[in-house]
Amino acid sequence: MSQLSSNLSYNFADALRKLEYDKVVDRISKLAFSESGRQAVLRLTPQINRTIIELELRKVSEAKEMLLAEDAVPLNGFKNILAALKKSAVENQVLAIVELLEIAVTIRVSRTLKAFLLKCVSQYPSISIYHQQLFADKIVEHHINEALDESGFVKDTASRELREIRHSMVLANDALRKRLESILRKVAQQEFLQDEIVTTRDGRFVIPIKSEYKHNVPGFIHSTSSSGATVFIEPAESLELNNALRELQLREQREIHRILADLTKQVSEIREPLALSYSALTELDVIFARGKYSIEICGNPPVISSVPYIKLSNARHPILLQHLKREEVVPLSIELGRNIQTLIITGPNAGGKTVTMKTVGLLTLCTQAGIHIPADSESEIFPFQKYFVDIGDDQSIENDLSTFSSHLNSLHKILEEADVSSLVLIDEIGAGTDPSEGGALAAIVLQDLTLRKAITIATTHHGMLKVFAHETSGMDNASMEFDQESLIPTYRFRSGIPGSSYAFELAERLGISHAILDRARTQLGDEKTKLESLLLELERQAQEYQRQLHQTAKEKQHLESMVLSYEQKTTQLKRELGTIRKKAIEEAKEIVQQAHFKVERSVKEIRESGAQRDIVRSSHQVLKKLGEDLEKFTLEEQEIPPNAESIKKGDIVRIRDGHESGEVQEINEKHAIVLCGNTRLRIALTDLHKEQKQKKQYVISSPAIIGSEAANEIDLRGLFGDDAIAQVQAFLDNAYAAGLHRVDIIHGKGTGALRKRISEFVKMYPHVKAFRLGEWNEGGTGVTVVEFK
Repeated sequence: MSQLSSNLSYNFADALRKLEYDKVVDRISKLAFSESGRQAVLRLTPQINRTIIELELRKVSEAKEMLLAEDAVPLNGFKNILAALKKSAVENQVLAIVELLEIAVTIRVSRTLKAFLLKCVSQYPSISIYHQQLFADKIVEHHINEALDESGFVKDTASRELREIRHSMVLANDALRKRLESILRKVAQQEFLQDEIVTTRDGRFVIPIKSEYKHNVPGFIHSTSSSGATVFIEPAESLELNNALRELQLREQREIHRILADLTKQVSEIREPLALSYSALTELDVIFARGKYSIEICGNPPVISSVPYIKLSNARHPILLQHLKREEVVPLSIELGRNIQTLIITGPNAGGKTVTMKTVGLLTLCTQAGIHIPADSESEIFPFQKYFVDIGDDQSIENDLSTFSSHLNSLHKILEEADVSSLVLIDEIGAGTDPSEGGALAAIVLQDLTLRKAITIATTHHGMLKVFAHETSGMDNASMEFDQESLIPTYRFRSGIPGSSYAFELAERLGISHAILDRARTQLGDEKTKLESLLLELERQAQEYQRQLHQTAKEKQHLESMVLSYEQKTTQLKRELGTIRKKAIEEAKEIVQQAHFKVERSVKEIRESGAQRDIVRSSHQVLKKLGEDLEKFTLEEQEIPPNAESIKKGDIVRIRDGHESGEVQEINEKHAIVLCGNTRLRIALTDLHKEQKQKKQYVISSPAIIGSEAANEIDLRGLFGDDAIAQVQAFLDNAYAAGLHRVDIIHGKGTGALRKRISEFVKMYPHVKAFRLGEWNEGGTGVTVVEFK
């Protein structure tokens, strides 16, 4: 991604520092394969060009899908080869063995990844286009691997000359050792030896002789031990053989140098496309690192707005997700820029006001840097060109700068430079000075920013700003919820409602006397006391309504689960009843067949006994009547005429094959809503039987509908293919019927094949709202988390 201009870099740098953007990219850098990728991630900076941002987000989305769909992406192992490539271009420079091996590994990674991406061009076009930059040269790769092994040794197969030299070295070495061992035995008999070994000095074979006998053994003294007790002598008898071996060693070194020089030349000829390929590998490493991060945080790419606008839906602070479980981080939903440009957040200390503001700023920066954010996909963000962040205390003793003076400097810079393309975040605006003067200054600054259409979020404790925001066009109040019973913050954001600071309530809880607090309220004044009381009452009612809504939603969910369970059981009973009827019919047919056999035998006996014809005819008629009755019974059991056309709203009906009765409240196509006691049931019209008129006033008590308990996780480890999918289907059916909202499918990490099969099946399952891999504290890639609609 291109770098920003110096002016924008300054604005962004201050925002990046105060919003702790570095902690996000530091986490992403740890997910890169290579050191060059890690460094490139740390250099990621926000962009202002909408097209570039959308392209980067699309690349990350494709990388995420590829990581989830494929077993592995062949990107691991490439090295930083830029220095070696530059060295190869210098005349008479020879690359070291380790440099050549790293180049060979990088060529291999480039080649395999190129082939991999070529197969995915239609499915992942934004990433697959990188195959054009990836370079493959099987010849150079083969030559390096044929000449060098992974331990850094030049192989005998590197050249025929080297193979012959090393063969000669083996023969010369054996001959020399035999000669020295012979000399060693002779000298040992004369007790001249210090140790009965053959060793080397300066690449030549020598024997250790006691210092006092050094003149008794003809030869060349190479060195003396540190104690002086031993001298290492190359015997004159082995001098010629040592020289021959040494000559072979020098020939070997020259041949190795020639081989490395030849390989260096081959690398030099492809250094430019190889450097381009290395850059592409680094870019892909950065993209896939962001893709892994998106999986880790359950991230999504927001829509990039063409006008100044922010909409975050169920967003979470990404740094909090690094330390807490996802369900422990309270989601944030906020919207700014259409009718409201300025938002004033009020509420008690430590209630989450600053975190809310930081979440908006940090997620906006991450989006502009091409990083997915932990929010719903319908979120929308505008690429701001300027950021102004006044958070924290920038007071300086050295520059004689107080907290309020620092705050004024920030406000001055904001008023000088902020415009419609700016995002302004101000914490505790107007604080640090006289409340009335600070509040008045804050009001005018915020009004000026609103007129400029700059998207602005400010936190404050000034009561006058709550009224000012309510009365000023383009501004709105917001607050952080505070549980009035426990006086503990819930960290839930509420738009359109100003918040109380809860100073008196917290003081009372901490034990400050009522007399002191009453006097304080009197000192505060009637109007402000009434305002705070009104805010507290509004807060109490809002929390009560929220609890009632939550309870109603739970009851509705439970009822829907009960209805679904009832329908499933009714269907199962009908299926079982049909099976019983079928079995009964088959048994009846068998009885008739046996009766037929007996009658025929009786007829035969009658004939043989000379009985009359009318007796025989009568016996046949009885048998025929029995068969017709059975056939009629079969047809009646198979086709029960429905009375759906005659059922209408207000009728008393009975559920077929059951004893429950109720009143029809609604009819919707092929189904009816029936009130049985206090329970509303949705039942097919063909499963209802209309009761007689005189029964209309009788409604039985609520039938017992029992929802079956279902497990919220299943462990498939050790299963394969269709067996695992069959269990998953049954598990999801039961969980959905029981009204569960989330379940975990444990499949293990392994090769990823089972995970892929499960992902494909879950994607097609009709009742699934969303699914993802588990977070690090949920089992990671070994678990798939499923959420139902």
